[in-house]
Amino acid sequence: MITKESSFGIIPLQKTAKGSVQVLLIFHKGGKHWSFPKGRKDPGETDLETALRELKEETGLDVEKLLSDTPYMESYTFYKFQEKVLKTVSYYPAFVTGELKLQPEEILDARWLPIGEAINHLTFKEAKAICQKVSELIQ
Repeated sequence: MITKESSFGIIPLQKTAKGSVQVLLIFHKGGKHWSFPKGRKDPGETDLETALRELKEETGLDVEKLLSDTPYMESYTFYKFQEKVLKTVSYYPAFVTGELKLQPEEILDARWLPIGEAINHLTFKEAKAICQKVSELIQ
């Protein structure tokens, strides 16, 4: 049997003083991997509301400017308790503002990296592909 799961997140971006763009990667405590902030819907939330809430909860940051109303999506499968899970994650790229405050229950580490360098730092190929698309979007 296959279980389906969905998550929604923000790809947090910021401009440096020199005008280049950095992306925030977080190291998830549960899965021990580098990715972007994301999480599951609370009842009554839209996809974007979930992404905004998860960004705030996990990083303390807020969206300043959304770069696309259409999310970038990744899908992958994994096993949880010997059950196959098909997971879909929708990410909205956005410039963010605020002071970084990590949620210690879920996040072990975070790093602002130049977007080109971040692609190599991400754990999974699906996230690397999305980061490449965001890099092309902001060029």
